[in-house]
Amino acid sequence: MKLDFFEKQLLIDEFSEQLQKNIFSTKCLVIGAGGIAHPLLTYLASTGFGDISIADGDKVELSNLHRQFHFNANDLNKGKAEVLKEKLKNEYEFVNIRSINKFLEEKDLFELIEHHDLIFDASDNFETRYISNDICHEHKKPLISGAAEGMIGIVAAFNFKENSPCYECLFPRNHNLNENTCENSGITPSVLGIIGSFMVSIALKIISDDTFKSSIMRINLSDLTLSQPKLRKDKLCKICGENVKC
Repeated sequence: MKLDFFEKQLLIDEFSEQLQKNIFSTKCLVIGAGGIAHPLLTYLASTGFGDISIADGDKVELSNLHRQFHFNANDLNKGKAEVLKEKLKNEYEFVNIRSINKFLEEKDLFELIEHHDLIFDASDNFETRYISNDICHEHKKPLISGAAEGMIGIVAAFNFKENSPCYECLFPRNHNLNENTCENSGITPSVLGIIGSFMVSIALKIISDDTFKSSIMRINLSDLTLSQPKLRKDKLCKICGENVKC
């Protein structure tokens, strides 16, 4: 890593050469290579995260191109994770990028989590989000989860320190949750950019601030509002509640 590459970033008071080195050595796992992953990966690499794994078993389709901007017509029917690895590697030679060309199952994440410091859930389904939450909670690995639908986006971050809530507290799986995705409900690209940017900003906060607390943000582009609801621990949560046995 050449620090000269980050000259303008290092002019910011909150940054230092040591922080830049810490960012570079942080091992990131990005789950999903769809709309949120594109801005997320772009800003992870350009900020200086030097070790990134991308996991997704999906292939590039024509309908992806309007929002998944690293892809073009030449990439159709190719694996998303592999294409992203090659394109980001061409732009950011200092980054060690790996592709995991499959949809992660529980056993896969168990094997991967020990080798990563930050987990980014950019998937588009609740099943994957619950698996990510459960395993990150068990291993006490920070989890940053992003989701978007229509013109609304949500970013939730969990540090899993003492008394931290989890994703299950926010969206209990025994409720009938709406499983709409951009495939059937639509999406505007700009909300994906905002969510991806927020996820990287939260990652910087986690690395630089030991006092960071689990939090959630909701962005609504239809009325240009941003809210930060209070994220509370559910004492009856089946994952992190008071009666859960370690």
